[in-house]
Amino acid sequence: MTESLLQVENFKVGFAGHWILQGVDLEIFPGEAVALSGASGCGKSLLARALCGLLPAKAHSSGRILWKGTLLSGDDGAGWDGLRGGQLNLMLQEPATSLNPVLSVGRQIAESWSLHHRGQNTNAEAETINLLQEVRIEDPARVSRMHPHQLSGGMKQRVLLAAALACEPSLLIADEPTTALDPTVQRDILALLRDVRLRRQMAMLFISHDPHLVALLSDRSCEMRKGRLFPSGEDGCDAAQDSVRPFSIAEIQEKQPVLVAEKLVVEYANSRWSRFAGDGSAVVKAVAEVDMELRPGMAVGLAGESGCGKTSLARALVHQAPVSSGTIFLGQSDFLAARGETLRRGRRKGQLVFQDPAGSLNPRQKIGAMLQEAASPHQSPVAEMLSEVGLTPDLEHRYPHTLSGGQRQRVALARALATQPEFLIADEVTSALDPRACRKIMSLLAGIMKRRRLAVLQISHDLNLLERWCHQVQVMLGGVILEVYPGGKEAVVRHPYTHNLHASMPVALRGQEQSLQEGEKHTKEIRGSKSGACPWAHSCRDAISTCYKVLPPLVLVAEGHLSRCPVVEATVSSTFIDT
Repeated sequence: MTESLLQVENFKVGFAGHWILQGVDLEIFPGEAVALSGASGCGKSLLARALCGLLPAKAHSSGRILWKGTLLSGDDGAGWDGLRGGQLNLMLQEPATSLNPVLSVGRQIAESWSLHHRGQNTNAEAETINLLQEVRIEDPARVSRMHPHQLSGGMKQRVLLAAALACEPSLLIADEPTTALDPTVQRDILALLRDVRLRRQMAMLFISHDPHLVALLSDRSCEMRKGRLFPSGEDGCDAAQDSVRPFSIAEIQEKQPVLVAEKLVVEYANSRWSRFAGDGSAVVKAVAEVDMELRPGMAVGLAGESGCGKTSLARALVHQAPVSSGTIFLGQSDFLAARGETLRRGRRKGQLVFQDPAGSLNPRQKIGAMLQEAASPHQSPVAEMLSEVGLTPDLEHRYPHTLSGGQRQRVALARALATQPEFLIADEVTSALDPRACRKIMSLLAGIMKRRRLAVLQISHDLNLLERWCHQVQVMLGGVILEVYPGGKEAVVRHPYTHNLHASMPVALRGQEQSLQEGEKHTKEIRGSKSGACPWAHSCRDAISTCYKVLPPLVLVAEGHLSRCPVVEATVSSTFIDT
């Protein structure tokens, strides 16, 4: 019988007398893939660090951790020296914080390789190129000279994987490696992890809060609940009620818009974008002539890949990003022409809630103080502001780092609501949350919309969530809106790019091994509106010659449904909306 690679027996970890892990039993065999899911704060990452001997100094533990039968934990254990970073390697959730910002990525990989291959005469630089090729990075010699800030999220994750593989581990612990990635890039990383694991016959512990993801990579999976491991159960954001929209579309159409944006263009001048610009210039259209309308009680969803322009559009709508052309009206007022006190009042009417609350909340300011600051000059009791987002009043005396991810996201929402806004932009507010926390946040937001008749622009990678929750869904790529369609349980999509996003969702990939294997066929380069062409043309199986030359117009293909696709247009009786 094959000897286990890693064995955990009745392992406990606690702080100040409170046990977080309450008796974990786990066994991983050579070449096996085990997946671990669970709610945020349940102890998944704590277990990952414990397995590598990286527990915080204030933590206390009991139980046994064995590597190939040798005891590692406890006073009598052999310890992790010579094992950690080599045979046993941990790949963390956020590559941007794991990579050194002042060193080239090639130097960091070479450093990792050299540290674990001392005495070998092999060229570390050549091995670095080989590793970058293994993780499917195009032009590895050029990328090796780049710094982390010059790479996309998916590229940074590949570099981090290459650095981990440089140590030739027998067991790789991947802690939420795809959480912040859009579905198509996530699919590519999952396909890469699966391919590398099988080729190297490497064992893997894959950690994620998404139960659909863990099933894609694992031979078996388990779920952590209350500090213990159990066989995985089905639970996800898609298990939520079909719709939490507080108002019907008919009720919304009776209201005057609180915000109207027309032909909005946001451009950035940056030399690193020059290779994407069609005319060789260093200017890229992050947002290309986008129209947006928000009405009281209306939820509009905005979906698309990382780097497609979603956040640039969000920042432009709240006057935090420069607008090259187009108009934005708040009610009857020209928002872009506002200055001084008029601009300050206008900005309070539209609030942006960011993806990472830990990065948007002042770590040195208590919760109560930051809420009072946001509410000024119209003071409201802090207890009421916390209660509205489902938090207890005692949190006002605490700092952000003492809260869970879901609690911090609620505080960020409370701070945005403190200004009494007319519309809210929620930028990926659920991407880092587990399914249960996701449902709670969305239900909470629906209740707030109903009470305040608040308009919401919800930005997310999760098309399924947007379709259930929003009255309208808009799909963006390369700064261009490719499709606009009504949300709801029976939502129908027509554009090939939207179909690709749907096919890349974890729930759609389950049981389709071939789809995961073919994930890498997705074109990963950033697609601007090059020479006016369709940004999806080079990846589209249905593209015709005109798609490579001009941007197709937005066409009405059904009631409330617009699409930029001549193939779709040919199948329906349609009316041109723009030219």
